[in-house]
Amino acid sequence: MADAPPQPPAPPSKEQQLSIEEQQIIAEIQELQRHLRELKAQEGHDDDEELVVPTTKTRTPRRVLVVANRLPIRARRDARTARWTFDTAPGGLATALRGIATDVEFVWVGWLGADVPPAERPRVAERLMREHGCYPVFLDAQLVDRYYNGFCNDVLWPLFHYVPLPAYQAGAEKKFDARLWEAYKEANARFADAVLEVWSAGPPTENDSTATSKVPDYVWVHDYHLMRLPLELRRRDARVSVAWFLHTPFPSSEIYRILPYRRELLEGLLHADLVGFHTYDYARHFLSACSRVLDVSTTTPKGIEFGGRFCSIGVFPIGIDPTLIRNTLKSRAVRRRTAELGATFKGRKVLIGVDRLDYIKGMPHKLLAFELFLARNPSWVGKVTLIQVGVPTRTDVAEYQALAKHVNELVGRINGVYGTLEYSPIHYINQSIPQDELIAIYHLADACLVTSVRDGMNLVSHEYVAAQESLDQDDTGIEETRPRSRASSSKDDDDVLQPFVKEGPGALVLSEFAGSAQSLSGAIRVNPWNTDELARAIHDALTLTRVERELRWAKLHRYVSTNTASYWARSFVDEFRDVCEHPPLLPKLPKLPAGRVLQAYQRASRRLVVTDYDGTLTQMQSLPRLATPAPVVTQLLATLSRDPRNTVYVVSGRERRFMEKWLGRLKVGLAAEFGFCHRAPGSEEWTSLGRDLDTSWKDVVRPIMQYFAERTPGTYIESKESSLAWHYRDADPHFGAWQAKDMQIHMEDVMSTLPLEIIQGNRLVEVRHVGVNKSLVLEEVLRQGPRNGYDPPPPSRSEDSPQVALTEDFDFVLCVGDDRSDEDMYQLLKSWHSRRCEAIDHEDDRAPDLYNVHIGPGATHAEFCLESVVELRKILRGMAATSLKDSRTRRR
Repeated sequence: MADAPPQPPAPPSKEQQLSIEEQQIIAEIQELQRHLRELKAQEGHDDDEELVVPTTKTRTPRRVLVVANRLPIRARRDARTARWTFDTAPGGLATALRGIATDVEFVWVGWLGADVPPAERPRVAERLMREHGCYPVFLDAQLVDRYYNGFCNDVLWPLFHYVPLPAYQAGAEKKFDARLWEAYKEANARFADAVLEVWSAGPPTENDSTATSKVPDYVWVHDYHLMRLPLELRRRDARVSVAWFLHTPFPSSEIYRILPYRRELLEGLLHADLVGFHTYDYARHFLSACSRVLDVSTTTPKGIEFGGRFCSIGVFPIGIDPTLIRNTLKSRAVRRRTAELGATFKGRKVLIGVDRLDYIKGMPHKLLAFELFLARNPSWVGKVTLIQVGVPTRTDVAEYQALAKHVNELVGRINGVYGTLEYSPIHYINQSIPQDELIAIYHLADACLVTSVRDGMNLVSHEYVAAQESLDQDDTGIEETRPRSRASSSKDDDDVLQPFVKEGPGALVLSEFAGSAQSLSGAIRVNPWNTDELARAIHDALTLTRVERELRWAKLHRYVSTNTASYWARSFVDEFRDVCEHPPLLPKLPKLPAGRVLQAYQRASRRLVVTDYDGTLTQMQSLPRLATPAPVVTQLLATLSRDPRNTVYVVSGRERRFMEKWLGRLKVGLAAEFGFCHRAPGSEEWTSLGRDLDTSWKDVVRPIMQYFAERTPGTYIESKESSLAWHYRDADPHFGAWQAKDMQIHMEDVMSTLPLEIIQGNRLVEVRHVGVNKSLVLEEVLRQGPRNGYDPPPPSRSEDSPQVALTEDFDFVLCVGDDRSDEDMYQLLKSWHSRRCEAIDHEDDRAPDLYNVHIGPGATHAEFCLESVVELRKILRGMAATSLKDSRTRRR
């Protein structure tokens, strides 16, 4: 199920735009290369021994709860006796996990695929856990229809395969039914409840059989059906270790953004410890969607920091079990069937195609190209046959019925034009076929055609490569247990059992939109939408020399034999374990302790409160003029500034006019344009760093900014008294950041002799005079000390009296900001605090309380953090309440 995304139409090169994400895939490639070097050292092993990447088993793996939409169980209920029968029905996932089942204990959690009456559910659940190690999630019929058939199959599946939501639906007033989303959330919540019923604390350790020493289970969630499950699990128990893997493509951000509930799905996934994809392209699209939809950036090459958590991203291409195919190929039944088919198609080349009858598999594209090939190469008519297996799926859906009809019409048309009484160009098998039959056809075929228009991986390509392995003439294979027919002669039986002799391996024609195309470099890659190219590829596959076919197959077989299903499962589980046991070390700041701050504020008598404006007192806005202070903000500032114990400053990059208009009536100190001009609390006179400052440099810088603004949609220039700023908050985040770096390079060339500096802020680039920063104003405030004239009572040195701070200076400082321009203030206050602590000369003196606070994520010199503006307002509200209470007490 693949995805080969179109290149985004952006001016910057792909390497520049995706440098962070590319570091991730480079690390993955280096790890794979290390494993391959180990494999090359094993070249002396027996040819029949499966080459599996060596993995360590020194650590005892934990129990893993595998959560999938469907359990690998087929359930049937006898209508007469009401007795349930459960049979194993392994799918691709169950087969992939079977290879490491001896090392890891798996417990399955999923929907049973049957509607179980409520009275029978406890008994059914108990039987499934006891007999099959499966725990069912019970869903009623209506929920299944809306969650599975509606949201999963009719919304997510098409969209993830680049089929957008329909622009029009007959008989529907809206293009999207919100009830489907509600059902999806409800189903994910029920899955979470079921998981936690099994999860608890996991099995006891070997050294302690008591329930007091337990190791938590891992929870491995699979596919697009359960994208909300990581979040639902976190809400119920934050201790759960959860990973999620996608078995389909993840679409480009432009396609993904069509989803009405795009944010909610991404937020659900980012609560996982590890998110895995088949290919780097899918991982890159996921990172891009998070950046554009959630407005988050990749914090490290290995994942995303979001909501105070780190979600690791990994690439894990799945494979097959080549040993199973090899053993099946050696069996007498398959060798006999291969010989029979070889006799049937003697003198003809055979092409094989195996697909579900799904619109993403590109069956019509394959048939049209084969028709064109026959039309252009009439000499091949009668000499080549396409065996096309089309496995029916979703036969009750109108779109799939229309596809089946179209395929039947194409097959009939081609056979009608080019077929004869003895010859049919296409043998169309519209049903699933037994594994032995399929392996026999694989081995017989001279070429395999995989023409998916989108496919997550498509393991048909892997199976074909594995089945092309040559067999020795004298290898009788695995003995068959069935007795021979007495009616058949020994001579006839020996003739039938003669192995089919291939003239070298076949060729693989592989769609570039299949995920496996990124790994199988020995294939003939095609664009299935280009019928002419695909027809030429069929001709090339049939006419390759034996030497070239052998070289291509050796390259393909080397990859298929090493990157097996067991290797995929073990790699993911090992990575999952590493992520949980050794989580990435993030520059995580402790959250500002509100209670401690309020206690320090209450006992202090000379307080200094300094805050930034945008992103601190108010939310960031796309246009600066929209970020006006809310009434609650001005009320809090007014209350704090009226307290004679307080000195309050708002230090911002905003213009002087804006600060005067919205905050000028308050008794707070104001600093505009990063400290270029400021005024003291209660004063109306502004002090500037330079009255005759030369601003002629703007004539040089403005044209450069204008050049990039004209070429970057969503950007604008802000002109201030002492600086120029280029804002790209509304631009595409990747393109805007790339343009900002490019602009800085251009400006540095022309500004090398000017006393200016370039500041990369929060989605802005600002040019200002060297030395202008917020710390200049703060330094002056600290030098002058408290300005409100409050005269505290004289300090007491008695043993019963609480400690007091040094007089003639601030004894409480709260400084809050949100971007790089505030870092100078944090550093200045740290230095000031150190000097004040060193100046203490009496054991009863108390050092001033300092709280440097950074709002939001990111590296900073602050000691504390808050997640949002709302949290800061809660702190300020508590401080204001304390000031009001003290004011009433003093009036008494």
